[in-house]
Amino acid sequence: MKKIFAIYISLIIISLTVGAQDPQEMVSRCALGIGDNTTYLKDFVIKLPKAANTENIPVHKANIYLMKNQNYRFTMCNSENSEGELIISLYDKQKLITSSFIKKSENIYSSVEFYCNKTGLYQLWYNFKDGEKGMGVGIVSLVK
Repeated sequence: MKKIFAIYISLIIISLTVGAQDPQEMVSRCALGIGDNTTYLKDFVIKLPKAANTENIPVHKANIYLMKNQNYRFTMCNSENSEGELIISLYDKQKLITSSFIKKSENIYSSVEFYCNKTGLYQLWYNFKDGEKGMGVGIVSLVK
């Protein structure tokens, strides 16, 4: 009886881990899509719960130091099991600089580029469209 119980528990654990996507695998696959003319700088693994309402959408915030006269590319990839689409918004203090989501057309782009005119600390805000639950990767690269 103990053997059957141990096998049953093992099968449950295996079935739960098989469906989960390894974050490092996600980063590797996403990094392959940043382009030939780029240099990989940093990645962010984002995992956010579903929003309780549209006014309180969960956001993953990160600071990044960007250099003047450099062109940066921000690439986003969603997990296979993600319910939402990953969006990035780049801020300089409280001012929105660029975003992968265009409200007017409802388009979400998998990458955006930003030519930096001022050296300094910027904020990256990652969230999933409409506050959906999701997991994804954001990669920052330097365009040559």
